[in-house]
This record gives sequence, structure tokens and C-alpha cells, in this order.
Amino acid sequence: MRFECTDIFADIDPRLQRLIQRRRRGLSTPPTASTEVGEVAVIAKVNDVQAWRSMTEVREGAEVGSTPNGDIIVTARVPVSRLQSVRTSPCVVSLEASQNLQLTTDDLTPQPLSLLEKGENCESEATQQKGQNAVVGIIDVGCDFVHQNFRHPDGSTRILALWDQDGSSDPDSPFGYGKVYRSAEINAALKSENPYSALGYYPGKIAHGTHVMDIAAGNGNGTGNPGVSPEADIVFVHFSNGAVEAVLADGGSAVDKSLGDTTELVEAVDFVFEIAETRPCVVNISLALHGGPHDGTALVEQSIDALVSNKPNRAVVIAAGNSYYKGIHSSGKVAKNEFTDLYWDIPRGHWQYKAMEIWYAGADKFLLEIFPPDGEALVSLQLGENGDIVDENDNTVIYLSHRFCDPNNGDNMIGIFMESKLPGGVWTVRLHGIEVSNGTFHAWIEREDGSQTSFVPPHDNTHTVSSIGCGHNIIMVGSYDPTKPGQPLSYFSSSGPTRDERKKPDFIAPGQNIWAASSLTLTKSSRKSGTSMSAPVVTGIIALMLSEARDRNIELDINQIRNILIQSAENNPPEDSLQEARYGYGPISINAAISAVSTM
Repeated sequence: MRFECTDIFADIDPRLQRLIQRRRRGLSTPPTASTEVGEVAVIAKVNDVQAWRSMTEVREGAEVGSTPNGDIIVTARVPVSRLQSVRTSPCVVSLEASQNLQLTTDDLTPQPLSLLEKGENCESEATQQKGQNAVVGIIDVGCDFVHQNFRHPDGSTRILALWDQDGSSDPDSPFGYGKVYRSAEINAALKSENPYSALGYYPGKIAHGTHVMDIAAGNGNGTGNPGVSPEADIVFVHFSNGAVEAVLADGGSAVDKSLGDTTELVEAVDFVFEIAETRPCVVNISLALHGGPHDGTALVEQSIDALVSNKPNRAVVIAAGNSYYKGIHSSGKVAKNEFTDLYWDIPRGHWQYKAMEIWYAGADKFLLEIFPPDGEALVSLQLGENGDIVDENDNTVIYLSHRFCDPNNGDNMIGIFMESKLPGGVWTVRLHGIEVSNGTFHAWIEREDGSQTSFVPPHDNTHTVSSIGCGHNIIMVGSYDPTKPGQPLSYFSSSGPTRDERKKPDFIAPGQNIWAASSLTLTKSSRKSGTSMSAPVVTGIIALMLSEARDRNIELDINQIRNILIQSAENNPPEDSLQEARYGYGPISINAAISAVSTM
């Protein structure tokens, strides 16, 4: 294997650099639900929207909103062949590639039929407020609109709209892809012998989203166990499965845990708020990602922050992730003229695409070396360089980028993207301190389909929260086990803080051994665990708060919502500092939160 430098513009997002280099080597970018062959979904920050719109190579998506300094965040699709010209346009401040997301359920294995009976679920505290004034948005996979828990007593649907991002597009499709089903169409389908065929939408047997939706907003008409806000209206976005197709098309393997991308996520949040119009609305996202700066500056986080702050009575809740025990994070300090090694354990026969990101202060300057198992260094990569390691057949096996001064936070970032079929064993990633003012670094291994690669123990399990949930206006939720004495933190629930040392997750909620609606059963429930299950508990609580506020003609901005939740939380963290970093402000009292609104 040998290293070859490229002349790709060094200030481009490393993931976009990789796509450009793949195209140069004759590899096309496969289509997803929202892109065509050779096209990539992006999130951009621009300083001139009209100039952005005038670029013929840009296929526009959403105009998300403004950042605090007045820049505008937008989504788009861009041909890979035009990425460099788009990025170097004077109107483009930042351009980020979409990243594929995954579910935050710790166990996606279907339960045996004997378990699909009514059981203990996440019961909410007794309250007269039922969320009737609020809209709950669910961005997930699998919406069983037929299940009785999502229907009124007369059998009609509680779902205002269902956007299937994988559905066949029509002229009214949001942002040009997928298909939207309105309540009238759903109600017509519910009157037929086979509602799924009549509507043209099938939720799937496991239907993670059905379970999540029930925790937040199920009414219990079928299972007998209502969710937290049982009278809220619902908007569901069936998140794209396009990433699965992309992985398979690239020659690797995939399971149904890999989903759509961050651009589609931003557009989904925008869609939910548009459907809700002026009604109070809270959106649940039980999806996660490892890659990113973990400081709230990624454009997906800035996008959600902007969408939440555009109007009052809005909130977005994101699962913290289930990566506490998986060994996906490492951190340390590099001294000048010394080096620090990271050991990346890749199981033999692990042929899937793998990625690692390393973030460090913009005032520092590191040099990167990579050693294969039992081998010599393959590369010495200076700050500002990029290139790929190729095999004897001139195929890229690793793409490397050492980016100087990310435009969103001023920090430096190393991207290591392993394509496939590399030797298994322990790879060494060596960081040399060339110029050091701070020296601190954080590294994350991206989530992977199937088996997860990891750092060699001992593991640093701090800073393992999902990178899409570190925004300043986002509510992030970890998990505890309500079935055990003392309700301990769930073994899987990811840890904070953020890379800039803010408290995340914000709160914890029941997320282990949770019973909720089971897809394709009409009235039954199933049991799942994960921060996927704890996030919708808080989503439901916020829906109750917003509904109570609407009853009293009160408007709540996101800072008020967060402060009420903090005041209503237990805030009794464990004495162990490592556990405290996973606790946030603790569990929230529903009655205290509603009471705080009612006494404003």
C-alpha cells in the first residue's frame, strides 16, 4: 500500500473530499431517497441566499433559518462533480456532507409472540392535561397507522400527516422526494379491508417508530396503556432507508439499523413544524450519530437550533444514544515534540466501511501517522494535507484528510475513512505534537452496521452522546431502568459532556424494558430498550406543557421550556462523577412541569 496526495481543496468537508476522490477513481455516488446517482445531499451555511439560489448546480431544499450572526442555513443536493466550485463560491460559508443515521434502540430483535401481550409500560403520572392542544412529531421508521392506539374512539386517525421519505414522489412531495399521506387519505384507507395496501404504505413488522410514537402519544385504545400525551395530534416522518441501499450498492453489508441522512433529518423537522403551523409542537428524534464535533457547531445541530428558535412553542428532543459501553470514544493530550497513540481494533473479516474523526484545537498543529497491524507507517500527514492510501491495484483503501480550521468552530479535524477489505487487527493512529498550545484531542469511531469496531481498552466512555444532539436548543435524553430498585442508569445510556464541556444529556427518563405498541398487531405491545424509548417520554412531557400553556394563552420559547424542565427535574445526581456525566438534571416530574406552566 502507498499514500498519494490529492489536489482537492483542503477547506472542503473531509466527507465531501472523499466523495470527490472516489469519483476521480471511477466510483459513482449511489442514489438515496432524495438524491440521484452522482449527487450528494448537503447542508450549507450561506451569507447571500439569492447568490446561493442562482447557482445552477444547486438543487435547492429547505431554507432553515438564521444563525446568531445572520448567516442562513439551507439544504440542497449538489453533483459531486461540482462540489469544489460550490464550496469556493463567495456566498458559501460552510458546506457539510450528509451523514447516515441509525436507530437508538439497544436491541432490535423482535420479541417472541409470548411477550407481545399487555405488560408494564412507561406509565405517566396522573394528570388532567392530555396534550390535546399540541402536535407531536415523530421522525423514525415504521408508523403503524392502523394500531388502535393512534385512532380516535370513532376509529378515525390521530395522524395529521405521514411523510414516507421512501415513497414514490409526486408534484406535491416535500423537497421533491417521498410521498405525503394526509389524514383524509389515512381515514379512507382505514375503512378498507387492507388499510396498508389501500394507502400504499407498509410500516414493517418491527416498526421502531410505532413503539416510539406510542410512548410519546399513544392513547391506549388498543393496549390499555396510554402514552404520556394521549390526546396530542401526530405528524410522522418515515425516515428514509436510502442509506441501506447505498451501503449495499457500495459492496458492503447492511442491516435495517442504518437509515437516511442528516439533510433528510433537517427537512423532516422543517416538515413537521410546517404541518403544525401555529400549534405548539415538539419533535422526537430517536436516531444517533458519532461523527461530528460534539460541540453544537455541526450544521445539522445549528439547523435544528434555528428551526426551534424561529417561533415560540417549539421543541426538539433527541435520544442520547446507546454507546456508553461500546468503546467508540478516546481522548487525551499531545505534548510538543512527543506523540500519543490510539489503538483501533478492527475484527478480522470486518469488511465494512469504517470512519474515525479526531478533533483538536485550532491553535495546535499535529502530524498524523497510521500503522497497520504488524506494519510500518503508511503515511505522515501534515495539517492541511489530504490524500488516499491505495493498494497494488490502485484502489483506494483509506481516504485521509487533515483539515485546518473548520469554518464553524475554528478547530482542526482529522478524518480517517477506511473503505473495505483491510487487514483485521489493531491499527495504530499516532498523533505527533508539532506546535502545541492546548494539546487536547477527542476521537470518535462512527457507528457501523453489524459489528462495531472500537478502541482497545481501557475505554474512555465519556463524551459518547450522539453528535446530532449537542445543539444549544436541543433537549437530549438518557435512559434509566424503571424496573429495578433505585432505578439505575441503563448500562447502555451514553455519557456527556459535550466536547465544549456542556451538560448533556439534559435529562433521563425510563428507557429500559419499556412496553409500547407493536406494529401489525392492532392492539398488542412489545418490549424494547434504548434511549429511543426514553426520549419520547420527555417529548410527551413537553407536549403536555405546551398544551397547558395554550390553554392559558401562554407562549413558551425554548429557553423557557428548558428552564421549566430543569426546575421540574429531580436533580439528585450520583456521587460518582462518571455516572453524573450521564445523568443530566435527572428524571422530570410531569406534575411539577405542568404546575410550573399553570402558575406562570
